[in-house]
Amino acid sequence: MNLLLIPAAGLLLLGLAFIALFARLISRDRISGFPDDSDELFSHARYRAMDRLLSEENQNFLRLQPGWNRRKEKIFRKARTRIFRAYVQQLSADFNKICKAIKLLMVTSEVDRPDLSGLLMKQKFLFVVGMISVELKLLLYGFGWSCVDVHDLMRTLETMRSHVQSFAAIAQPTEA
Repeated sequence: MNLLLIPAAGLLLLGLAFIALFARLISRDRISGFPDDSDELFSHARYRAMDRLLSEENQNFLRLQPGWNRRKEKIFRKARTRIFRAYVQQLSADFNKICKAIKLLMVTSEVDRPDLSGLLMKQKFLFVVGMISVELKLLLYGFGWSCVDVHDLMRTLETMRSHVQSFAAIAQPTEA
């Protein structure tokens, strides 16, 4: 009797996994069309605060304030790091949206676009390397080092967004 319950439970779990996979494959976000406005994919304005968030100037100002001590500085750095990581997560989400848009362009293109797949792989690699670099610098920031730069990540995102814009314009020419 127990021997039959184990395979039955396994089959039931396998069936639920297939249902979940099928639901994911037909979900709206997976089959939605290309955004009308490519600025919807990525906006520099959303990330302007990242430049100032971990700046040395804020910390120097706070160090001059009465009652400021190392414990408060540690709490300050921890809070800033948490906020900065939230921005980095949003940046990653924007990158994934852009990758999804490029994949959609590749699939819906009337001609084969191997250049897009090469671009996608290269930019994904650069983005991952940039994310690792930012995480390492954030770790060092917690110990007092203050040089965290996300400009490389932003540049990668901007490159991807500009390619999406140009490829979308080629794929969907405007009527005269």
